[in-house]
Amino acid sequence: MGFGDFLANRMKKSLEKKVAKSNLTEENIKDTLREIRLALLEADVNIDVVKQLVANIEKKAVGTGISDGVRADQQFIKIVHEELTEILGKTKKELNLGSRPSIIMMVGLQGAGKTTTCGKLSHLINKKNKKKVLMVGLDIYRPGAIDQLVELGQKNNIDVFEKGKQDPVITAKEAVDYAEANDYDVVILDTAGRLQINNELMDELNNIRKNVSPQEIILTVDGMTGQDIINVTTEFNNLLKLTGVIVTKLDGDTRGGATLSISFMTKLPIKFIGEGEGISALSEFYPKRMADRILGMGDIDTLFEKATEGVDQRTMEKTMRRMFTGQFDLEDLRNQMKQMAKMGNVGGLVKMIPGLAGKISDNKIDDAQRRLDVAEILMNSMTLKERREPRLLKAITRKKRILKGSGRTEKEFNELLNQFDKGKKQVAEMTKQLKMGRMPNFGGGGGMF
Repeated sequence: MGFGDFLANRMKKSLEKKVAKSNLTEENIKDTLREIRLALLEADVNIDVVKQLVANIEKKAVGTGISDGVRADQQFIKIVHEELTEILGKTKKELNLGSRPSIIMMVGLQGAGKTTTCGKLSHLINKKNKKKVLMVGLDIYRPGAIDQLVELGQKNNIDVFEKGKQDPVITAKEAVDYAEANDYDVVILDTAGRLQINNELMDELNNIRKNVSPQEIILTVDGMTGQDIINVTTEFNNLLKLTGVIVTKLDGDTRGGATLSISFMTKLPIKFIGEGEGISALSEFYPKRMADRILGMGDIDTLFEKATEGVDQRTMEKTMRRMFTGQFDLEDLRNQMKQMAKMGNVGGLVKMIPGLAGKISDNKIDDAQRRLDVAEILMNSMTLKERREPRLLKAITRKKRILKGSGRTEKEFNELLNQFDKGKKQVAEMTKQLKMGRMPNFGGGGGMF
């Protein structure tokens, strides 16, 4: 259950209690406010944040008249949404990329995913802002840290500057000089972390800060840390004067309430959130959109952005043409699944669709994701010729080879082929209806998976 899911489920149950009066009063919202308070505390939201949020909701709600055409509970939810957005930071905060090069200093404790986040942030800036990015390896203490950064750069066509075990302060200065001489727009410094904050770490970070004057100093924190996330953020901020926070691992089994507390408790903006392993799994943080998700309203804006930014439009168009001309095969299905995977996992996509949050059980979502993963494993064990000509898979020898190579069962293999055949027939019927000028019937269910 990822960030917002736990809180969304509890909030939804709380807000389903009808406030069936013409006005919102202290008496008729008392029970609902109590449930909201409990939901926030169970989600690990800081108690001071809970008190302030509930007080703000009550102050704004009590005595409010109900607008024409709006139910009392709808108006109450609107107030809760507004106050959640306020607590989360009110508006999206942009990166300061006005200088050339703009220097972003990434800091954080070991294990928070800082190096991986450097790669994701570089990828995002390159793609969205069309900036030439240089990553700089300054973590000379954690074994393999610089090698990890170099590998990230090679895989994703991002340049990396590193000088091995050289003093990180000197390397940082040389990297900025190199960036200026080679027309880089952005420099991202991957600094060292520690298992805990200590004077040695902070002295080094302060020396880097003083020598290169970064426009942004961003702390990477682990969203699964719990309440300690506030203490870590506060300590780094007191010593380094942070400009923002990136919260990672919000797709994991975390209630995420401590994350809800960061902006309010530290007065620092959350600039990005990490919700997956892929290079594209870093999203800009919009307080309003997160409030939508917490209240189970979906997040159609982020879903649309993922669809337009992560998916290769030409590949998808080619796949759709093949689908509606009867040429669709397992290779097309595999390519389509790869494109969709760039948008995120099934659970993450479902909760962004308005009206679906909480309507589909976690078990069903997990099962759908499992079947997709199994299908990919099976198709990866086939030859290109077999994917292009699925009829070849009827041969027993081919099936045995694929099962042995994939480690999957015969039942899973047959399920993939049956679902594929069923999906092709449905598409063929839809195409036939369209050619006859009729609206296709989408109520048959099933689909390709």
